[in-house]
Amino acid sequence: MIREQYLGHLWELLAPVPEKQRREWMYDYEEHFRVSAELGRSEEEAAGELGDPRLIAKELLLNYRVDQADNKSGSITLVSRAVFAAVSLGFFNLIFVLGPFCAVLGILAALWVTAIAVGASSLMVMYEGLFGEAVTAVQAGFIALGLIGLGMLLGAGTHWLTRAFAKLTLQYLKFNSRVMRVKNK
Repeated sequence: MIREQYLGHLWELLAPVPEKQRREWMYDYEEHFRVSAELGRSEEEAAGELGDPRLIAKELLLNYRVDQADNKSGSITLVSRAVFAAVSLGFFNLIFVLGPFCAVLGILAALWVTAIAVGASSLMVMYEGLFGEAVTAVQAGFIALGLIGLGMLLGAGTHWLTRAFAKLTLQYLKFNSRVMRVKNK
């Protein structure tokens, strides 16, 4: 009965993962119970050797999220999911992972908004050149071109920073995952 409860609970905890991947992981844990029974150990001993299913699920989900983000070239959405999976592993991650992640994410969002605003401001300059008196249409055209160019440069730089941030975050999460695995053994 312990075996069925343990494996059922682990299956439920791994619900965010596709069924095929869950089945692969569950096979390993079912095999552990089978081998333990062959060696004459009780189901309670086998479950005790594995540890808390909640912790196992959290570690598996973190590794899954990190691999998923890594395979998708560091999509910031997938990296965010991996960060939240890491945060679920403990208070340390809440402070030292989530806090800086949110701060840098805010800075990146501000840079994206700035790049878009600088590029879009060229429309206002063109409007002023055509209908206003501050600059001529020719001057407005040159200013607008400069603003579009600056917006594109800011956008390209922000894109590079976003990708670099995602890669660094993934590397840290992989390191963190290894440290947590060693700590829990």
